[in-house]
Amino acid sequence: MNYVCYLGSGQRLDLANQGSYTVVTLSQTGPGQQQQSTNRYLTGTWTAQPTVMQAGGITVITVFSATKTTQITVQGQAIALCEQPLNLQDAQSLPLEQTAAKSPEPMSPLEPLPPLKMGNMEMKMKPMEMRLGNMEMRIDDLNQPAQQQPTPAANSTANNKPKRFCGQCGQAITAGDRFCTQCGQPLSP
Repeated sequence: MNYVCYLGSGQRLDLANQGSYTVVTLSQTGPGQQQQSTNRYLTGTWTAQPTVMQAGGITVITVFSATKTTQITVQGQAIALCEQPLNLQDAQSLPLEQTAAKSPEPMSPLEPLPPLKMGNMEMKMKPMEMRLGNMEMRIDDLNQPAQQQPTPAANSTANNKPKRFCGQCGQAITAGDRFCTQCGQPLSP
């Protein structure tokens, strides 16, 4: 059995029972963005349709199996297994629709944005470049070796190392990071 629930704000929740596992996929789409994450939890085979309740910005999925009842919370983009049962007395029930698909298809990539130009500001997405007057920022593909462009400020400070940024979200990263601290993107050394 597979179900879908729409949480609002472009969020979609897909629930599937695969053997003894409950598979929860959270998808979010909006202008210029899309995100999808999938988690699996050992809950047992479902004995009844799960319920989805919402209270105070937290969505709670309750899964029923022959041996236990499991609660899974969704808050923002975070999905977590509940350690203690939650009181859902004042929560609002959200409708579930049964679907035939086993699990949602992975999201297709968004079309790249065309170069953007406003006044003396120009922005391109691949590779990411931004120019504003005489200032310039560039984020290259992290799979390529970083090349530092000499600037007057870089030449005046001996200890100034080139800054690196995550190619996925633009977060500043430090040497030795294996994953981006903002979005979790794997980084090349």
